[in-house]
Amino acid sequence: MLKGNMPEIDIGKYCSDPYVCNFKGYCWEHIPKDSIFDLRGKGIDKFELYKQGIVNLRDVRKDLLSRDQRIQLEGALEKKSILNKDRVRKFLDSLWYPLYFLDFETTFMNPIPMFDGTRPYQEVPFQYSLHYLENENSELKHNEYLAPFGVDPRKELVERLLNEIPNDACVLVYNKNFEAKILKGLKGWFPEYTEQISNILNNLRDLMNPFGKKDIYYWQFNGSYSIKNVLPVLVPELSYAGMEISDGEMAANAYFQMQASKDSAEIERIRKALLEYCKLDSLAMVRIVEKLKELLR
Repeated sequence: MLKGNMPEIDIGKYCSDPYVCNFKGYCWEHIPKDSIFDLRGKGIDKFELYKQGIVNLRDVRKDLLSRDQRIQLEGALEKKSILNKDRVRKFLDSLWYPLYFLDFETTFMNPIPMFDGTRPYQEVPFQYSLHYLENENSELKHNEYLAPFGVDPRKELVERLLNEIPNDACVLVYNKNFEAKILKGLKGWFPEYTEQISNILNNLRDLMNPFGKKDIYYWQFNGSYSIKNVLPVLVPELSYAGMEISDGEMAANAYFQMQASKDSAEIERIRKALLEYCKLDSLAMVRIVEKLKELLR
């Protein structure tokens, strides 16, 4: 097929759906920086604009865009940022001490269940990082868990977690839907801990909210409110760049690799990389909260 003539097919949604095509970089070379395809979220049909010859962001009529897309467009073209101090302050006021910053890592879309009582493609937590502040002026402390080699991690993980988070703690996460799903899964596997897990679920707060609602928006976010986009803008001294593991999918793959390895040196290297990555995820939330408080002064 590669020896044949180049197919005369223009770019389309099929370049990314259901999977990203290996030739996308080549076929999309004519798309400029700050194009309509940088627009994120629901709103205008970008390929419909493309068919009309509208490719550059500056050529898009703002009234055609959703609120979030309009904010992104104005930010990109005018280097414009937003800070709604009242709404950000209201969010921060909804938090309390002791304040715990929680991040899970899970297995990733495994078609063959790894453990008894799990189903295909079910995410199973094997690691967490937990930074915490006992009060506003206390020293930042850290606990973490990474499943030992070759064991079902769920029971030890949930027992450690419940032992480390007080009943009255505010538990801050980034993307509450994900962490809540993991906690509900643990509650289903271990009904004897239903009350304690339900308590954590009731005390969950989502740091993603002020970013998702555009109460704070920097044009460098490029329309995203992922922590991977937010962190380098607000807290440039912290970075995932250069880390052996730098996202959740890599973490899940590393966990599988660690389980399959028989090389003790490789297992130790992967464990160290996993601990460093997950620790940065929860520390990132700490620093972002500190930055938000600084912006309100």
